[in-house]
Amino acid sequence: MVHEENTKVSIKLQKDMIFQLEKTYKSLNTLLIDESLEEDKEKLGPDAASLLGMAVISCLSASFIFCLQKRNLSLDDLEANADISFKEPKKGYMRIDTINVNLKPKTKDSEVLKRMKQCIRELKSGHMFFEESCIITPSVREGINIHVNVNL
Repeated sequence: MVHEENTKVSIKLQKDMIFQLEKTYKSLNTLLIDESLEEDKEKLGPDAASLLGMAVISCLSASFIFCLQKRNLSLDDLEANADISFKEPKKGYMRIDTINVNLKPKTKDSEVLKRMKQCIRELKSGHMFFEESCIITPSVREGINIHVNVNL
């Protein structure tokens, strides 16, 4: 969930607009990021917008489960999806406008359902309590400082 130290990621151009993650994980040998304009069914991997959506829903899902675990509650299942909407500002380049997130926690335990409300209660900010422990969503909402350097 939350990192105690800085994190680095690296990608390398494979071909055209397809990049490969330069790190392997125990159950992921290769991740290709496909920024081509191919139709989704033809893509070799997710594009950057999809990766951002995945980052948001995985962080929110982990934060939700973390909140439940702090209360000794558990779920039978949890599904999440993100609907990413785009806009074209005056400059003509597409931008992400909105990410609508839907979490679907599943449990047959009525006590868990009742106590789950502690995690989804609304704060003065208008956000739900569990969102506070997510590192990604507040960072995206508030804007992330990004410094770009091109090394020639």
